[in-house]
Amino acid sequence: MKHPVLRCTVAALLLSGVCAAHAADSYWYTGLGVGLSQAKFYPADFSGTAFNERKKEFDAGFKAFIGQQINRTWAVELSYATVGKFHYKYDNGSITQDAVYKVSGVGFSAIPTINLTRNLSVFGRLGAFFSQARLTIYNEGFVVGSSSAGRQFSDTSLLSGFGAQYFFDDESGVRIEYENFGRVGSECSANVPPATCTGRANAKMISASAIFKF
Repeated sequence: MKHPVLRCTVAALLLSGVCAAHAADSYWYTGLGVGLSQAKFYPADFSGTAFNERKKEFDAGFKAFIGQQINRTWAVELSYATVGKFHYKYDNGSITQDAVYKVSGVGFSAIPTINLTRNLSVFGRLGAFFSQARLTIYNEGFVVGSSSAGRQFSDTSLLSGFGAQYFFDDESGVRIEYENFGRVGSECSANVPPATCTGRANAKMISASAIFKF
């Protein structure tokens, strides 16, 4: 190609093709999901009393997220999750004291993606979860009707997970995933005043979400 105009024309066409391919792979998206969550309590923080103990470690979870698919293999995502409301109960034979444990938080993740087909992909998740654990004790001290002031603890943990998503068309799809939010809450021990700790738990969730491009 000895003619400069011809060379420039070919280069422009090639570059426009690359840009168009990149634009097709890059998009913003948002989504809403529900799931089954678990907060696995640390026995050292909750058990060991003389009373009959029961716990509810599973609940419904909810999440919302917004993200950008930067290219075919990487996305970044900001999410909010209400992991659930869990219970640790102590029964003295006539009255049940109920420790209600709530977990919520904001996550920021990098999402490595592998495209299996044009519409189906699998992905991983690695980031940070900024959690808030809140503990409220009802029938505190086995006094019917009494309740403690809510104890609250914020922390940051490793957020990880994996999943798959399928787009029905160029606008909407579904996502199934598992997320591990890591350890939430604060330690209860002999060195920590009982009125200030929330207790610790490992929080996880399996969810299904609707996802929309925009």
